Amino acid sequence: MKRLFTRDNAIRLLLIVALGGTVWKGFLKTPEAASHLRPKAFYDDLVNDGENTAIMKERHRDVLEATDKAVRVRLDELRAGVYVPGAGSLVSEESLVRAIRKDVATRARAVDDEVRAWEKLERARRLEASGWRMPLGCSPVAAAPASGQAAPGGEGGQ
Repeated sequence: MKRLFTRDNAIRLLLIVALGGTVWKGFLKTPEAASHLRPKAFYDDLVNDGENTAIMKERHRDVLEATDKAVRVRLDELRAGVYVPGAGSLVSEESLVRAIRKDVATRARAVDDEVRAWEKLERARRLEASGWRMPLGCSPVAAAPASGQAAPGGEGGQ
């Protein structure tokens, strides 16, 4: 007689349950499911991610500004003769000037990153305030343009 409850069947059942749980948790991470099934947590995650990103970008900009100030002080010290690099040192007036030019470009990019991070946070807050839900399913594909007519954003018939 064949037994239904065996060790192998118990392991199979546990694996199926674990796989099902993994699929369900993965499904809940998608915006389609999360915005419908757990909107509070969905928006909390969006806003929290936006806040963390903005804070991180702000700190990064602060570090770059501090680095830039330190390099400028070192350059001033070098020009005033207060700082004299040791023999074989890679620090020279030219290298410090190059570092300052690089810092200026890096800081400009960091400022842009910070602005985008704050915009991301504001978008998340606007989505939460509007109660937006991502639709389930796919939107229909637009009909192909008739021959000779321009496609949206395109140049016309080819």
